Amino acid sequence: MRLTTALAAALIAATGCAPSVGTSATAPRPGASDRAALSAPAVPGGGAATGAGRHGPHDPMPPVSGSPLAPGSGLRLLVTGEAGAFRLDVDSRVRTRVRGLPYGERTWAFTAGSRELVLTTPSDADAEGHLFLLSGDRARRLGGRVLFAFAAADGEGVWALQRVRGDDCSLRPLDFRGREHGGALRVACSRAPAQDTPQGLLSFAEQGRTLLLDRATGDEVFAEQRVHAATRDFVLVSKGSRLALVEPKAARRTPLRAPATEGIPSTAEVSPDGRRIAVWFADPAWPGPRQYLDVQVLDLGTRAWTRLPSMPVPTSIKSTSMAWTRDGRLVLAGDFVTTDKVMPAESDYASFVVAWRPGEPRLSLRRLDLPRRHQVRLSP
Repeated sequence: MRLTTALAAALIAATGCAPSVGTSATAPRPGASDRAALSAPAVPGGGAATGAGRHGPHDPMPPVSGSPLAPGSGLRLLVTGEAGAFRLDVDSRVRTRVRGLPYGERTWAFTAGSRELVLTTPSDADAEGHLFLLSGDRARRLGGRVLFAFAAADGEGVWALQRVRGDDCSLRPLDFRGREHGGALRVACSRAPAQDTPQGLLSFAEQGRTLLLDRATGDEVFAEQRVHAATRDFVLVSKGSRLALVEPKAARRTPLRAPATEGIPSTAEVSPDGRRIAVWFADPAWPGPRQYLDVQVLDLGTRAWTRLPSMPVPTSIKSTSMAWTRDGRLVLAGDFVTTDKVMPAESDYASFVVAWRPGEPRLSLRRLDLPRRHQVRLSP
């Protein structure tokens, strides 16, 4: 199994082709040219939020719009890619390079609770990489070589996938000192779990099935065509175009009204209070290179959908991430198209951080100056 296959298991949601639970980190994309930061407060789209109507793949689509992000946002980003990693303070624009990572390897980041980790990948796609725990601007290696790693659902550690031989792998639960706590699972490398959820380990099986597995035994506890998010009580699933909320403990399935959108449900993030699920409805070819992104938030109490202001918008799905802040804001960061062109040029893309709090009528935006072939994640 190639390393890129292991990574794809957790990241294919970014292409709109498969589900994701609680993560929107994405793999590197051959990037757009370097972005220039805006010195003026103007933002794409200008006035009132747009995008309430439906768009066809050959229609112009207004770019993301909203108000300038106010000072004091407190947002920090971790930027990774082929040139190492650095932290970016959104308010001050100060960059701090992360030290201790191997030179010349691609980097990919994820969050486990309040900790940040970086997985490095050598240029040889068949080789294993290394996992690093970040502390400020320093990176410390965690354990031995790994094919892949992802956060434990309780935020107290990580799962590290290591090859035994051939397609035989071991999935080991590690604490933040690199020590194994609990038993390892023997799994096929090519079908290994890729995420941990409150309902179990998520694995993408064959024949279009998504499985949730018991952490201790690896036994199947739940199966659905597509799983998008899981809370302690609910699992958001879809089969074809039909969405539903499943309560596994009560063996109850509640069909959901699908929101008006041309996108396919993929990446999802559960809010810190567990009351809402933000869902990407995306299309990776609209018709291409433009990509369609429509973010809608499901209230688990009322079962009502709220479309973010300005949505849908043209964007680069693979270079864009989504996460909730601890104080309940939804943040998107990555490359967005700044024109309404059906076939945007490379120069029509720019990097932005986008913030929204439920109930707000407009997005808050700030343009960023980021390097090529980057990925951006919100720092806890």
